[in-house]
Amino acid sequence: MMNSLMVLSIVLPIALAIVWRCARLRGKALSCATVGTILLSAGLVTACALARETGEISVRWTDMLTLCLRVDGVSRVYLLLIAVIWPGVGLYATEYLEHDPHPGRFYLFYTVTQGVLHGLSMSGNLVTFYMFYEAMTLLTVPLVLHNMDKEAVAAAIKYLVYSVIGASAALIGIFFVGSVGGTGDFAAGILTAEQLAGRESLAMAIFFAVLIGFGVKAGMFPLHGWLPTAHPVAPAPASAVLSGVITKMGVLGVMRVLFSVVGADRIRGTWVQMTLLSLSMLTVLMGSLLALKEKKLKKRLAYSSVSQVSYVLFGLFTLTELGFVGAMLHVVFHSLMKNTLFMGAGSIIHKTGKTRVEEMEGLGRQMPWTYAFFTVASLGLIGIPPTGGFISKWNLAEGALATGMSVSWIGPTVLLISAVLTAAYLLTVVIKGCFPGESVTIGPRCEAGWRMLVPMGIYAALIVGMGICSGGIIQYLEQLARTLM
Repeated sequence: MMNSLMVLSIVLPIALAIVWRCARLRGKALSCATVGTILLSAGLVTACALARETGEISVRWTDMLTLCLRVDGVSRVYLLLIAVIWPGVGLYATEYLEHDPHPGRFYLFYTVTQGVLHGLSMSGNLVTFYMFYEAMTLLTVPLVLHNMDKEAVAAAIKYLVYSVIGASAALIGIFFVGSVGGTGDFAAGILTAEQLAGRESLAMAIFFAVLIGFGVKAGMFPLHGWLPTAHPVAPAPASAVLSGVITKMGVLGVMRVLFSVVGADRIRGTWVQMTLLSLSMLTVLMGSLLALKEKKLKKRLAYSSVSQVSYVLFGLFTLTELGFVGAMLHVVFHSLMKNTLFMGAGSIIHKTGKTRVEEMEGLGRQMPWTYAFFTVASLGLIGIPPTGGFISKWNLAEGALATGMSVSWIGPTVLLISAVLTAAYLLTVVIKGCFPGESVTIGPRCEAGWRMLVPMGIYAALIVGMGICSGGIIQYLEQLARTLM
């Protein structure tokens, strides 16, 4: 039964999306069919994630060339995250795209991507992961390209080039693992000292390149440039999932290689760990500073994603249990917060056409619910209690201190500075919108419709609710951390 659910959760959204496209559905029929497909698929992966039974499917050609699907502790978190994010943004898109000339094209790639992400989350080895990872890249390029203007084409090409560079580095790692006799299976255990004997230095260099390669999708310096280019030109629903989910798949690749192929003990204390920690902290600061400088709202949020996703990478690179818990918590909470922020920005653009921060004066009076949800997500991203952002960042700081390094204080200091910068670039938008001053003329109310507001409201409630009631999640992640380290 479990195996059937796993396969169906991948095949069903892909098959139905193609059927709706071939049937040439339009208008309300297309919207209902798409949202229904996404909700049904989300239900299937939720059943997979919550089932006590652990399924596994393997198709073997050689020890290395084996397609394998498996549900484990990490994949359960990702499957539940997709099940929450994808339907909400899909519902939002039905209103955002109601006057778009080509909504069917967007819904096709959006829904097919959902099935591919299910497969990516359940991948049981490197080969399977790489196959779904590349499919995800190719399917999300049209989401960036959707508007088909000059900027969208340039951004899509840049996104594709960067992704190919990162994937090439990952492919080199797969070849190396196969050459030393490894299978790349995530459940089989890490590569042994005997397999790497005589090639330790080469192995460290290759694994460093692989981790940088997966870091491309997560927007880590120096290959972060695609993210602030792609987000502003993509439709708001695409920007939301690119930041909230797609970047986290790069994190998943880092996690799989780091803990299931190489091993934390092999990396701990080496130049690889020091370099990765330095790059992640540099990205955190750089993204925050660029976001503060940026005047276009969506591009400001894109630079924010560059910074915030590297919080997650920083937590993983500490190679501590507390750091891992903080990283996984931030995977979840950042997804909720950044989806809310991008959907809020999209609602503002959709209803008013305003895209720049200085144009936001008084909009909080015109769009009170949109600004309320935007404010909750902003407070969460800053790390103000009792939001989930506070819980994740607290654990990240503790994870940095737990490394025992003489410079372990640098990590928390960087996180604190970034939090102050985050407050500066997000609360500016909130203050301009809600407290414009007496000289500003307030226009008529132009609030977003319920299909936009409901997903934002649910995510805002989860940001606060899961922050207050995070004990069970933390306990689960602590157990998961112990199994991986």
